[in-house]
Amino acid sequence: MKHELDGKAWSEISGRAELHLDAADRPALEQLKRPDGAIFSLWVMLHLGLWGLGAIGAWFLRDTYWVLVCSLLLGSQLHAITILQHDCGHGSAYRSPAANLWVGRVLAWFIFMPFTTFTHLHKRHHAFLGQPDKDPDEWFYAAGVRWLFLREMLFLPRFIYESLGSRLPERLRQQVWRELAFNTVSWLILLAAAMHFDALGWFVMACLLPMALLALVINPISRGYEHFPMAEMIGAEPQRLDLRANTVTVTSKLLGLLWANITYHVEHHVYPNVPFYRLPAVHVLMRHKRYCREPYPLFRMLPKSLSTNRPLALPAQETEDAHR
Repeated sequence: MKHELDGKAWSEISGRAELHLDAADRPALEQLKRPDGAIFSLWVMLHLGLWGLGAIGAWFLRDTYWVLVCSLLLGSQLHAITILQHDCGHGSAYRSPAANLWVGRVLAWFIFMPFTTFTHLHKRHHAFLGQPDKDPDEWFYAAGVRWLFLREMLFLPRFIYESLGSRLPERLRQQVWRELAFNTVSWLILLAAAMHFDALGWFVMACLLPMALLALVINPISRGYEHFPMAEMIGAEPQRLDLRANTVTVTSKLLGLLWANITYHVEHHVYPNVPFYRLPAVHVLMRHKRYCREPYPLFRMLPKSLSTNRPLALPAQETEDAHR
């Protein structure tokens, strides 16, 4: 049954049909979807260059408080690198599947994440967003706002644990084990080299502290906020399945630059095969669509009177139909 929302008829609860671009914009969209390996490689060099700058700075500044600034830079770049390997997992970095696989594995090494773990669980997240029994990310939201950010701190071990269970077929689980073994051994070799050259302090400030900042601060803010409304919705409200209501786009251009545009999260879920550096263009094309846009992280945690972009309320009839 079709219902009316802002004068437009719609018939599916996910809201995706309402968010899809109109026919006039589809030629532009097809151009935006095409991977450009040269552009992606330049972004990789930029973010790895900033990471390298932070690592060098941590070496020369390790006896001063400036080393903390280097650690913060490294942590922020680790999050950007996470998004870059995520694009490889979507196949939107290069046209070559082999390039996506091996560049993705290299980038995932920086965050100790088996590339297969993130790629395949994340694809399930896209396919089953809002479905508690199928979305691997549901655990992060299931306990409500109070526990959301704390649970996001366990993102890495939780995803590895999930990927070694029944979520993935045996072939992929074996691949996860191999990638995990390589990451573990190579990180231990790096630690041994740091100890041999009396650089354990550098290893802590350039490797361990940035990973801790990523896990305990940056990741909970970024990942936790992408679907923050999910933690606000108790039970099986139909809004949990509505992409216009369960996902947030943060419009800050600065955060988009720092974190590889993952902040344009509604756009990413509507068109997950658009490369990250073109998501702002998709955002412009979707400017007339109705969905959650907010200026900076944690905006939804302000008093409701201060927020102009609260979750969309579905028509009463639609709510009744969803529970039947």
